[in-house]
Amino acid sequence: MDINKIFGSFDSSSNNGWVPRGYDYVDSRSLPTIDENHPRYLVKMFWKLILNHLVYSKELINFFGSADSSIPINEIEYVGEKMLYSKAYGYISQIDIEDDYHQKILKENKQKELLKAYNFAINFYESEEEYEKCAFLKKQLDFVKSSS
Repeated sequence: MDINKIFGSFDSSSNNGWVPRGYDYVDSRSLPTIDENHPRYLVKMFWKLILNHLVYSKELINFFGSADSSIPINEIEYVGEKMLYSKAYGYISQIDIEDDYHQKILKENKQKELLKAYNFAINFYESEEEYEKCAFLKKQLDFVKSSS
């Protein structure tokens, strides 16, 4: 195996600047910009983080447990959950239930996934005895449930 041939294949001078791309290539300049402060983004990140965590957390814990048996699995689970719910709460806490536009976004996202995410977050913060966060989440959850 010739290491120069391997790294030479990445040399742009050998192909005169032409880079072959697949049929599904999309130039990043043509993609829409994402406003990470938009209420729609904040709401979706909240429920995506929580629901994806429910799906992938066991696989991740098993991976770390099998990689190093000296790592206490229950501590990894707890720290992972704490970080996840903190990040998710950081997103949803930027939603102002009194703002008309934020209310519109919450009404648009009235889905069982969002309701589940609120319930999981409330249960987590109840177990942590962070009742001010529970109250905030419950107020939003009640609004989403009551909206038509």
